[in-house]
Amino acid sequence: MFRRTLCVAAVLCAAVFVAGGVAAVAAPTHQHAAKKHKVAAKTGPRGPRGAPGANGKNGAAGATGPGGANGANGTNGTNGSGGANGANGTNGPGGAAGTSFLRTVVVSPTATTQAGNGALLLSALAGIGTVNAGNPALIWVEPGIYDIGTATLSLPAFADLAGSGQDTTVISGTGALALSAAANTEIRNVTVKGTNAAGAATAISTAGGLHDVTAQASGTSAATGVVANTPTLALIDLNASGNTSAASSSAVALETTNTVVLRGGTFNAVDSAVSGQASALLVHNAIAVNGATLQASGGSAAYPVALVGTSQTAKIIASTLIGTGGLFVPTGDTLDIGGSQVPGVITGVTGTAVCPNDWHANYSMGSTDCG
Repeated sequence: MFRRTLCVAAVLCAAVFVAGGVAAVAAPTHQHAAKKHKVAAKTGPRGPRGAPGANGKNGAAGATGPGGANGANGTNGTNGSGGANGANGTNGPGGAAGTSFLRTVVVSPTATTQAGNGALLLSALAGIGTVNAGNPALIWVEPGIYDIGTATLSLPAFADLAGSGQDTTVISGTGALALSAAANTEIRNVTVKGTNAAGAATAISTAGGLHDVTAQASGTSAATGVVANTPTLALIDLNASGNTSAASSSAVALETTNTVVLRGGTFNAVDSAVSGQASALLVHNAIAVNGATLQASGGSAAYPVALVGTSQTAKIIASTLIGTGGLFVPTGDTLDIGGSQVPGVITGVTGTAVCPNDWHANYSMGSTDCG
């Protein structure tokens, strides 16, 4: 059995071998024949290069490389033209109401002439309405020159007139009387000028008070700076003057017709006519003067103080009295002067003149009778 099997295997192996052997032998024989009959070919010279072929399709995009450095900034371009204006906005809310005065009338020099300003002042004073103790009024005049012409500016009782300063507010008139003030009034911080080329001139006639006022009068036959008629208030720091030059004329700075209190101020009367007469203070009734300068010059007589009343007493202290005519004190009147400079002339004194502790211009002591 083992041998039979081996034999079979041997037969099979032989068959395979034969077949393999035939193939193995045949192959070398065929290759040899081909090699034997192969004819060698000779290579010629290289021909010219042909034209490039068409470009092939683009390949896929490569990955993005790293960013380069920033380039330099370019120059600024020119500004464009302005646009059209926008539409107007709506109006804002109204402001608060301005301050108004209840009892004050303000007068401004809004006219183109001084006469026009004077007309505004006259109109304002005429239109203040009812004024009394329970309803007083103030006329407040702005800086300017107010020419009222030949009219008289009349200030009613319980109305005050206030300028903006003697140097800046000027009321000027060319008639017989520039300004008239009733009782219970006060005029302050203003200059009043009365000039009359054809007769007498008075700057102010008042039954009230004056405070920081300049009053100047110039007339042909007479000139009186201030006439104080029954004043209800004191005259304080008043600067009054009267100037005239006609024959037999009279110049008076301050004339008082009733009891007056006078504090401070300067009073100057000048009469350039030989036949005229000048009086710085012409007194008709009792008066008390403190710290005033009373000076008169020119004319046939120049009195710093002249008393022309009856049985009155004038008291003057701490003042300066200058005038070549000296003091005029008629019989029955009394003049008391203390602590003041006196003129030293008593030729016009027939009444009583008492001057204790007074001196003359050269500082020599005066006599007790003012001599």
